[in-house]
Amino acid sequence: MKILELITGGEPGGAQRHVAELSQFLMGQGHQVVVAHGGGRWLADHLNNEIQVIYLEHLIRAPRIGSDIAAYQQIRGLLLQVKPDVVHCHSSKAGIIGRQAAWQAQVPSVYTAHGYVFVDPTRSWLQRKFYRYAEVWGARHSQATIVLSQRDLREAQAMAPWMPTYHIPNGVVPALALPTITRDIPRVGFMGRFSREKGLDWLIPLAERHREWQWSFAGDGDLRALVFNAVSRSPHLMWEGWVEDIAQWLQTIDVLVQPSWKEGMPYTIIDAMAHGVPVVATRVGAMPEVVAAVDDNLLVKPGDSLGLVSAIGYALEHQGRLRVNSFRYISRHLNRDVQLAKVSEVLQSVVGS
Repeated sequence: MKILELITGGEPGGAQRHVAELSQFLMGQGHQVVVAHGGGRWLADHLNNEIQVIYLEHLIRAPRIGSDIAAYQQIRGLLLQVKPDVVHCHSSKAGIIGRQAAWQAQVPSVYTAHGYVFVDPTRSWLQRKFYRYAEVWGARHSQATIVLSQRDLREAQAMAPWMPTYHIPNGVVPALALPTITRDIPRVGFMGRFSREKGLDWLIPLAERHREWQWSFAGDGDLRALVFNAVSRSPHLMWEGWVEDIAQWLQTIDVLVQPSWKEGMPYTIIDAMAHGVPVVATRVGAMPEVVAAVDDNLLVKPGDSLGLVSAIGYALEHQGRLRVNSFRYISRHLNRDVQLAKVSEVLQSVVGS
């Protein structure tokens, strides 16, 4: 089977990591894989020249009619060149344009929704309406949808009840053993893209106020200035930049916070749990399913600063039990290769049909 993996950007992120791990897994199964994206070096670097990566200059994240038409034409040309058996689309822009191009070329397509944009409360009502319409339109031009959370499963079934939809959360490789923690001052960590949807707009002011803990921020993005300025004036805050060795960074923190307004299934939380780090998160995307399986007291409403502080305190107080239970849950339910095999089965099923 020849598969075209199509994603909007190749910069660091959960969707990009999923594409990298899935592409390597599929290649290990004996399939041919080509990856195409709209820019960024991270994805190509992590595929280590083992898989062909094609840069689509017009495939950009922001909606622009001229660029979007040019991107559609580029993808149509790519389909003629690559001749895939199936197109697997990731992220909103690539998902919308890619499914239309595949439909026109009579190539089956599958779309993985890494968190629907139309449920993002940081977007305007008009933007959410537009993206929901675009997702319905895209569903009419593809063969299957994969979602990462039960909430997105409900959304997908409500807007496109005719579409075969599969709930396949991300998976990770658990740590071989839990590290020993010896720290006098507890350290709270955040890892992810510095964007408003990740909740940094309310986490940073909270972190500055709570000097009883150290705070480690790993990542980069549009809100870099917000983080940099806070770190500059608050010695108990640290900015680590993009972290390549996630396991090593996780050994430096006691609790991970994920204060997002909108999410799919962030690798950050399952990486942390797989290494025995308790996670405090908001009730969005797949996080309630995963975190509540360990302890519902670790979940808060988006924007609830008092609730977040209370949950962090709870996590530190019950750290021993939560470390063990987090590790056990990931080991038993979210094994990476098992989850990737399920995705492979979906791709093969649409080719077979």
